[in-house]
Amino acid sequence: MRKAVLNIFETESEGEKVYRAVMQVGENPQPVSMGKIVYQDGEEVDSFKDTNDAIRRLKEKAENWAREQGIPFVHNIDINPYD
Repeated sequence: MRKAVLNIFETESEGEKVYRAVMQVGENPQPVSMGKIVYQDGEEVDSFKDTNDAIRRLKEKAENWAREQGIPFVHNIDINPYD
């Protein structure tokens, strides 16, 4: 079964913490290391519509988490950057 997974990585750039979100969709999505994973969530999906709905829900949950953690900005979400 296909799965949509969202990971937020913490890295450093010029001495500052930088957060990058990566969304992957597939049979067995595996995060490619971009730093320390600080947030991870996923949902199983059956169809294209389910995939779009899952991506929307995962983004909303991640945004809420980032606000709760006091993270002011997370770089744009890359979808399947390393397929």
